[in-house]
Amino acid sequence: MKKLGFLSVFFIATLSVTLLLAGCGGGEEACVNRASEGVVYNFDQDFSETVELRVWTDDEDYFLAIKEAFEDQNPDITLNFTEVGNVDTRQRLELYSGSSQAADVVLYPHDHIGAALQSGLLASIEGTFAEDLRTKMIDSAWQTASACYDFSNNEIEDCDDPASQGTLFGAPLIGESVALFYNKALLEELTGSSTPPERFEDILAQAQEPAMAAHLDGNPIIGLDVGNAYDMQFLATSFGFELFGAEGLDATASNLGSQEMIDALTFFNQEVRPALGNLQAADLSGDANRTLFEEGKIPYIIDGPWSISRYENAEVDYGVDVIPSIRGEQPTSFSGVIMASVYRQSPNPDAAFRLLEFMTSVDGLEILYEQKGVLPALKDVSVVPGVADDENLAGISAQLNFSQPMPIIPEMGFFWSNAGSMYTNAWNGIVSPAEAAETAEDGFTAQSGIGN
Repeated sequence: MKKLGFLSVFFIATLSVTLLLAGCGGGEEACVNRASEGVVYNFDQDFSETVELRVWTDDEDYFLAIKEAFEDQNPDITLNFTEVGNVDTRQRLELYSGSSQAADVVLYPHDHIGAALQSGLLASIEGTFAEDLRTKMIDSAWQTASACYDFSNNEIEDCDDPASQGTLFGAPLIGESVALFYNKALLEELTGSSTPPERFEDILAQAQEPAMAAHLDGNPIIGLDVGNAYDMQFLATSFGFELFGAEGLDATASNLGSQEMIDALTFFNQEVRPALGNLQAADLSGDANRTLFEEGKIPYIIDGPWSISRYENAEVDYGVDVIPSIRGEQPTSFSGVIMASVYRQSPNPDAAFRLLEFMTSVDGLEILYEQKGVLPALKDVSVVPGVADDENLAGISAQLNFSQPMPIIPEMGFFWSNAGSMYTNAWNGIVSPAEAAETAEDGFTAQSGIGN
């Protein structure tokens, strides 16, 4: 009988725990499974409810640092990580939209906002949080994340009031631009000066100097990802090219076939390519160039803050400065902003916005700088310890003064592939600069439907 009594007690205890695990109550209360709502039960904390947020970004170390600090302050929220490249976030969110596999918080480049809004993917940022972001972030950063928007039709529309700030859909995190990276020690050894020339043409001329030519041994003097339209924008703007007009908002004016672009491509093929040893575009990929630079085989590279940690780990004695003038004109690069947004159909928007607020706080941006060595998109970077004294980020910041935000209109997606092929074909001499520009213009028009 004693044995039977023990079994009975054990059965009752087991049943009670099972009911608790299932979320079932007594009487007429139904069993509820709340996993689909992003709610889990933390049995280490007296069966407390914990909201679970999915975060998509491309850097696990950064995520883990954010997770530790955020969960310490918010024990009722658990963060889960999925590695998704920032440039792939929008398309992946479109694919999973409406399912339980969609992220709650995503990181992505600001120029994806136009297409993301067309797909109804982003929640608006309202109230005091929006005002805080507008106050402390670089104006161009939050402005590119804002739009007058028709929520019923998921369409960006013209603002009735030209002075309207629009609705904010993204929280700026990182300010980015390519700039000139240079190897101080190598330049001192080969040219007698540890600083680069102020003219791009003088960099090209250095390739012919005996000491430099011997060191290069067939490698380019400067790493240029010549098929990358983002990187090569500086060259086009030096000749007056304006993508989508002066404000970057005129979808009918890609200007890919303009005389300004043809002039840029002519300089590209006839002067830059010979100075880089007439190498093919395939030999000048971004990663190949970075490897040459970190190994000390080339003295210059056009690169961005995303490579800073790589060069520091390689112990390169390098500096960062504005891109030198071309034909007497200061090149204007694309500037980009990495944004964080809340998915519009997140089942836990309150928790998701709490995470966004932490990521853009001084504590969150300090973690960002410590983990990634990048430039926070702040008006006053001195509030983040260490940033103001970072000489290399100062070079990126200086170039941002000569940069334009990538346009956010949806037609931007048709620019990338057509412009990339244009640069590659013009560089390799497959067609003339004029033919490359005309083909790119025609391709953009056909794909976008503009003018049809």
